[in-house]
Amino acid sequence: MALFVFWREAAAKGYPAERLHGLLRAEAHVVRDRVMAGRQPDVAGDWRFAAYATRTHFYAPEAQFWQEAGRGACVIHGLIWRTVDRRPVLLDAHAVAGLLDRPGAELPSDVTGEYAVARLYPDGTLDAFSDRAGLHQIFHGAGGEAVLANRAGLVATVLDDWTPDPAGLRWLVAIGYRVGTATAYRAVTQLAQEHRIGIGPRGTTVAAIADPVIRFDGPRGFSAALDPLLDEGIAQAQAAIALGIASDGPIDLPITGGKDSRVILALCLAAGLRDRLCLFTRGYDGHPDVVAGAGIAAALGLPHRREAPHGSDEAAHWTRERFFDRLMAQTWQTDGMVGGWDLILGERLGTGTLITGHMGEVLKAYSKKPLPPGPLDPVAMVRLQAPFDPMGLLRPEACAAMKAQLSAQMDAARAAGAAEADLPDIFYYRNRLPNWLGAIRAIKSFERQPVVPLGAPALLRLAFRLTPEERKRELLHYEIIRRCAPALLAPAFAMQSWDPALGEDMPRAAPILPGAGAPPTFGNWQFSINHNPGIRAAIAAEAMARDDLTLWETVDRDALIDRLHHRRLDYFDGIGMLGLVVAMFHERTMIRPIRLGASEPAVVPGRPAPAPPASVDPPVVIGHLDGVRREGEAVLFGGWAHAPDWPGAQVAIEARADGRSLGIAVADSDRPDLVAHGIGDGRHGFSLAVPLERLDGAEAEIVIGTFDGDSAIARVPVAP
Repeated sequence: MALFVFWREAAAKGYPAERLHGLLRAEAHVVRDRVMAGRQPDVAGDWRFAAYATRTHFYAPEAQFWQEAGRGACVIHGLIWRTVDRRPVLLDAHAVAGLLDRPGAELPSDVTGEYAVARLYPDGTLDAFSDRAGLHQIFHGAGGEAVLANRAGLVATVLDDWTPDPAGLRWLVAIGYRVGTATAYRAVTQLAQEHRIGIGPRGTTVAAIADPVIRFDGPRGFSAALDPLLDEGIAQAQAAIALGIASDGPIDLPITGGKDSRVILALCLAAGLRDRLCLFTRGYDGHPDVVAGAGIAAALGLPHRREAPHGSDEAAHWTRERFFDRLMAQTWQTDGMVGGWDLILGERLGTGTLITGHMGEVLKAYSKKPLPPGPLDPVAMVRLQAPFDPMGLLRPEACAAMKAQLSAQMDAARAAGAAEADLPDIFYYRNRLPNWLGAIRAIKSFERQPVVPLGAPALLRLAFRLTPEERKRELLHYEIIRRCAPALLAPAFAMQSWDPALGEDMPRAAPILPGAGAPPTFGNWQFSINHNPGIRAAIAAEAMARDDLTLWETVDRDALIDRLHHRRLDYFDGIGMLGLVVAMFHERTMIRPIRLGASEPAVVPGRPAPAPPASVDPPVVIGHLDGVRREGEAVLFGGWAHAPDWPGAQVAIEARADGRSLGIAVADSDRPDLVAHGIGDGRHGFSLAVPLERLDGAEAEIVIGTFDGDSAIARVPVAP
């Protein structure tokens, strides 16, 4: 992987080249294995460039950058290959430069992958583009300045302009990721998906690439005429799988209860890899995904293992300090351009790879909900996929501007021939892929470079040759499995099944549903914002610390404070709240520069100085321990706890002894008796079980108190 930046000296308003090189190295969010830098003079002045490369599963650092006197330079980021005789042939920077032998040249149609490419020609023209889905982002100066990079902060460094842009940040509050090409910086814009940029002596041009994925200039609907395109897509997907397999050893393949991973498994089986497959599922024991994954493995006679989600089967509870540190680090690494729900935070450099089912949503329609009659309203269109502004924080003028932006996208799609039912899927492809999955790739690809078979160009084109109804029926998934491994049609899915409209002979296995007392389907650390009132108090303190944030032009601050006090956040509320936190941290310059591969925060002299979090007193928590009893091999502590100033929170309670934690539980069970005494809505009861083995060695007393706080509800002597 290689971060890169190109700029003409005239665009660097603040610093000479020697000084700027140092600032750019500081801004790079990775500990690089090699730095490659250079210059190229021409009639318009000097081009300067730098690449910060790390070793990957596929490339040595030097293979990602090429320069030759009189022929220019080329840098690649990501993974790029072409298919020859149904086999993948990896392309390095030198090979890519040869294919792009003149300004305006496009890569041959058999080249695929996830990549960003910048090619500097001897005449002073810089061309740059990314893969068709835009999964590796490219940024440039919003005012046409001659600067280009694959990290927004590098462009801001060259331009010495860190002014936040509300047009990009407001989307984080609404849906958790951006829409369009506005970034979190006023001076920086993102290259649109399926576009290329040319910066030459006469200025900057941005143009659409030839032969886009989404085209409505032919007949729609699956038929025998599309079989060759499906065969080509299967061959491309299998070539991607072959590229991701490094040796003749076992292949770890993720399997869930959904359809994407099952299609990948079918492609692997058809490629003759059965004897090498080892299936695994990440999830809690008993989760439908785990049950379905194990069932598939058993039906095929393949080994299967369960891996704990996020490294632990225990629900995560974060302290206020950890919450802020992690979100401040993500804000820096992503340049504040994606919400915090997924915690897109990189911590290490790696040289591994994995085969993933991402991109499958493009093939099967992201939204299965029925459309309302008539032309789609923009906000209603978004709500077919997920709530828009779930907490109701956006000001009317902000909503109007966002609605106009969506309307422009929708009108452009209609003009190209899209039906109303196509619009939600086009929105997903145009925005969620480059701006959400692309943000993940910008960080996580440095840890483990993915290979995405379902991103095969022929499959993406085929998806938009289908009717919207065929995508909703998941016809492509069905056809690929039917052709490659029909035995995989029958095993049950987790919480879903095949659409009956696919045919009378379709398997009808009942979906696997969560059992009684099963762990929650979504979330672990994200819900710390519900269970630690100290986090809510700290966010409110940050919101009140500055009256001059442009964020308040988008967000009703009084409504935000009210929600923090009184609202119990669900899954979608949490996406919006953690998007708001990142937007606020970005504008407040609350960043923690942690580079991938480094354990300590970096010093980034080119940016405004990081702001420290506002100080806040720990919230008051009241409660009572109603009883203690032995139950089997555990001691059960029961009672209630409540934060009167933050009634929307359901407090996490911890048992401690001798300075160590014995267990944590959330005070969220229903206690109707509390309502009569004015204790919130009554859902503040807790039951905390501590295994006897954890009490071994405990002395004096057990403290039952708030997690991440000093409030002690009770002190219980240790039984002799």
